[in-house]
Amino acid sequence: MQVGFTMDFRNPKGQPWRRFWEDRLWLMTEAEAMGFDYLSIQEHFFTADGYAPSAPVFLTALIERTRTIRIGAYTYILPLHNPVQLAQETAVLDQLSGGRLDVCVGGGHRPAEYAIFGLDPKTRPSRMEEGLNILKAAWTQRPFSFDGRYHKLRNVTVAPEPFQSPHPRLWVAATAPAAAERAGRHGANLHGAASGDAFYGAYKRGLEAAGIDPKTMRVSTPISFTVTDEDPEAVWARNRALYFERWNFYNVIRTEMGDPDLHHEAHQGPQASPEDYRPAEVIGTAEAALAAVKERTSAAPCITDIMHSGPAGGIDIRGEAYPSLKRFADEVLPVLKSW
Repeated sequence: MQVGFTMDFRNPKGQPWRRFWEDRLWLMTEAEAMGFDYLSIQEHFFTADGYAPSAPVFLTALIERTRTIRIGAYTYILPLHNPVQLAQETAVLDQLSGGRLDVCVGGGHRPAEYAIFGLDPKTRPSRMEEGLNILKAAWTQRPFSFDGRYHKLRNVTVAPEPFQSPHPRLWVAATAPAAAERAGRHGANLHGAASGDAFYGAYKRGLEAAGIDPKTMRVSTPISFTVTDEDPEAVWARNRALYFERWNFYNVIRTEMGDPDLHHEAHQGPQASPEDYRPAEVIGTAEAALAAVKERTSAAPCITDIMHSGPAGGIDIRGEAYPSLKRFADEVLPVLKSW
């Protein structure tokens, strides 16, 4: 099993930005030293707390501060990018990193972002389909042409080519069976934020339709861990508002988009309470963390990767997040890597 580490780069407490970014870049470089397999940053646009802007800037900083670990975005919102430009950007990052780049794309679930970019969110599926086709062609064909609904391209050459051949390791983030099936058809690994036979079965069908053996692909699931000997309920109480902001952000925007809440369909909408999200935070000893992974993977044996979701925005990076991550790396990570 491989284990990734991600952070959302949210600043709800208004920490000075330079210190805020330095703390998080520091923690990610520490995660490399701890033995994580890859680092991923998240992408959103135009949020009041600065949630993850400018993915290529942070990825460039990670390239300079790390040496061997794989890095990537989790997730580029593909319909909000020109896919040719994204192909060029990621090819440059792959070259700069010496072939350490993973590229994960998804459809997004925040209507405000689509509105600001002047796009209809109902076009998410067709834009994802077209964008994936263009990305792969731009990385591998010189020149290439494409005649689609949103893009009409003729004799376009994207240079430089990616360092990795034929292209950076491709992932698709999905929360619904149709998106999982699309990931499989395009030969992408799956960052899944959903569960159940319908979801994973759709991914398998997509892979099989593309003639790809599912056993050769990677499937991840995200889990938020706080490894500590402190009373879990005391940790929850101390960070309750921050945990709520972390999860309810998605609840609200997915409700606005018409997508189901990722955690509690019965509590969909902005009226959710913090306690609705208590099960989403795995807080406790290493044994509790391993038990949570065992439960998740027993229900979905196709899972090959765990994405550690990192501290909620606003939690002190050096004083609280680092000790928890170090405990995870020392006591949980070696066991997971042996599975």
